[in-house]
Amino acid sequence: MSSPTEPDPDQPDGVALAEYDDHDLLGQADWVIGGEAARKARQQGLYAGYVLFLGALVYGLPIVQTVFRTTDAGSLGEQLRSPVAIALLLASVAALLGAVVFAGRFRGPVVPPMPWIDLVLAAPLDRALALRRWWRYAAVGGLFGGALSGLTIGAGLAFAQLAGIGTIVVTTLVGTALGVLTVRLWLWSQVRSWPGPDRSLTLLWRVPDALRELHAESLRAHSANTSTVAGSALTGNLRTARLALTRPVHHGRSARLRGGRPFGVLVRRDVLGLRRTPGAFLSGLGLTLLGAAIVTWAFTQPAAPSIAATIGLLPLYLGFGAWAEGLRLQADNVGTPSLLGTGEVTEAVAHAVVPTVLTAVVLGGWLAVAAASGTLTVTTLLSLWLVLVLVVAGNVLAAFRGSPTFMLRPQVVITWYAVPALTVVVLGSLVAVFTKSGSYTWLSAVSWIVYAVLAWAVSRVRRLTFEHRA
Repeated sequence: MSSPTEPDPDQPDGVALAEYDDHDLLGQADWVIGGEAARKARQQGLYAGYVLFLGALVYGLPIVQTVFRTTDAGSLGEQLRSPVAIALLLASVAALLGAVVFAGRFRGPVVPPMPWIDLVLAAPLDRALALRRWWRYAAVGGLFGGALSGLTIGAGLAFAQLAGIGTIVVTTLVGTALGVLTVRLWLWSQVRSWPGPDRSLTLLWRVPDALRELHAESLRAHSANTSTVAGSALTGNLRTARLALTRPVHHGRSARLRGGRPFGVLVRRDVLGLRRTPGAFLSGLGLTLLGAAIVTWAFTQPAAPSIAATIGLLPLYLGFGAWAEGLRLQADNVGTPSLLGTGEVTEAVAHAVVPTVLTAVVLGGWLAVAAASGTLTVTTLLSLWLVLVLVVAGNVLAAFRGSPTFMLRPQVVITWYAVPALTVVVLGSLVAVFTKSGSYTWLSAVSWIVYAVLAWAVSRVRRLTFEHRA
C-alpha cells in the first residue's frame, strides 16, 4: 500500500513522504465496495460472451441464412448490389450510429456503481485509471458483438450462395470496425452530455483523455437514469422513464397553438410537438423509411424472401411509434376530463392522424418507385393498406396497454411489452406470405383479423379510460 521514502529536505524534521500505488488503492476500494462479486465480473463477462456465441451459431446463422435464401438467388444478388440497396445499407449504419450518439446523452458506456462514484472518484487518483475497467467492459463487448454480427451475416450470405467464402472475412472485419466505432462514439456522446473544456471529435482516439473528461455529476446522472429506466421497465410504468429522460425544449419555442375545433387543435398540437422535438421526427423518419422500403420490396419483388416483410415490419412499427407521442400522452393522462370536451376515442383518432399521414406518405413514395419499375399490382396495394391499418392498431394497443396486473417477472413483463409488436409482425408476415402465394381466401381471412385487432385497440382506449374513472 505505501512505502516510506527518505525525508524531504523541504519538510520539517522527522516528516517523511509516502508513495502510494494507484492500482493497489483501487484494488482495495474494489474489494471494499464490490466484494467477491467484483472479482467474478470477468468470469461473468466470459460466460455471457460464450452464451452469445452459441446463440449466434444456433439461432442467428439459420435466421440470417433464411433471410437471404430465395428461389431466385441471382436476381436477389443483383438487387443487393444495386445503388439503392447500398444507399439503404449506409443510411441504416448512419442511423445506428446516430442512435448511439443520442443514447449516450442519457446512458453512456462508462457507468460505475454509485458508491464508486461518491467514494473513489473524489479521491486524488487518475480518473482514467479509476474508470478503466468499465470502459474495458464496453470496448470488449463492442468489439466482440461487432465481429460476431459481421461473422453471422457473412456466413449467412455464403451459405445462401449469394457470396463467396471471402465475404465472411470482409464482413467480420467490417463488423469489428463498426463495433469499435460504435463504442467510441457512445463514449464521446457521454462526454458531451456534461459541459467541459474538451468535447472535440479527437476524443474518439484519445480514450484516456475522454475518461478524464467524465464529470462525477454526469456519472451520477447516468447511473440514476439507468436505475430509473430499469425500474420503470420492470414495473411496467414507462411514463416515469419518459419523464426522467425528457430534455428541455429548444426548438419551436416561439410557435403557438392556434385555436379552433377540438379535433383540429389536437392534430395541430401533435404537429407542434414534432416541431419542438426534431430528434423524434428524424428518428421516426429514418425507421419508417427503412421499414417501408423493406416491406414494399418484400411485397413487390418476386426475388424477395418471404421473411423480408417480417424484418421490415418492426422498424415500420417503431417509426410510427416515434411520431405517436400524442397517443402516449393521452394514455399517460387517461381518465382525466378532457379540457377540449372530446371523447376518448375521438381524441385517440386525432392523435393518430399525424403519424398515419406521415407513414402513408413514406409508403406512397416507395410505392411510386415500385410502380415506376412495373411491379405494382392492385393486390399489393390492398395488402399494404392492411399493413398500414395493422401498424396503427399495434401502436394504439401499445399506448393503451395499461399497467401489468400479474406477477412482475422479467420474462413475463418482456412478453407483455412485446404483444403489440408481435401482433403486427406475425399478422403482417401472414399478409405478405398469402399475397405472394396468391392465396386470396386466406388473405381475406387475415384481413378480417387485422380489422378485429383495430377494434380491439379501440376497445382498449374505452376500457382503460373507464377503469381510471371508476
